Amino acid sequence: MKIKNIAIFSILTIALLSGCGDKEKIDESAVVQSKPKEQKVKKEEPIVFNMKKSDGQAIKIIIEPNKGWKFEGVDENKVILLDFFGTWCPPCKAEIPHLNNIREKLQKDFEIIGIDIGPRGGGVTDPSELKAFIKDFEIKYPVTSGGDNVKVFGAVSELNPGGSIPFMLLFNKKGEYVRYYIGMKPEEMLFSDIKRTIEMK
Repeated sequence: MKIKNIAIFSILTIALLSGCGDKEKIDESAVVQSKPKEQKVKKEEPIVFNMKKSDGQAIKIIIEPNKGWKFEGVDENKVILLDFFGTWCPPCKAEIPHLNNIREKLQKDFEIIGIDIGPRGGGVTDPSELKAFIKDFEIKYPVTSGGDNVKVFGAVSELNPGGSIPFMLLFNKKGEYVRYYIGMKPEEMLFSDIKRTIEMK
């Protein structure tokens, strides 16, 4: 299943929950932007999200209509897993060792981008608190905070209407959406899905 266009022009306010939920399928029409018939259809411009890693380096997520997602600031030609998390979320903390393990085994063809959605009550996680969190949990993959993180979370809210975390999106090497996960998932299942995505032609 591919996402052709994602409606992001009105970002929803998300009620952040630490609980887990899941849906087997998503209707593609739910994430395709509709245009009123009476309006002229304009050429759609790429949508850019600017994010910063905990070390200050930039990451850009660029959504090009009908072309998939690009991830600038990480190694190219890799399968990407976006991991939306909160430092206050117990399941998010529990999944970190599993994500580290998968990344270590598949790092030649795979990268994770951790996307901190901020404190439970809103706002941005204090940078020193985030650095301590990364150190305490020995996170091996890039973690972003502030910037457009919440906007990215809002942009994919049709896939996760409850706003639950952890919430993950998997993309193939071409930047094409593969699938999503709500809640903590078994390491073996994630590994199998990611390995199969790496092997896709």
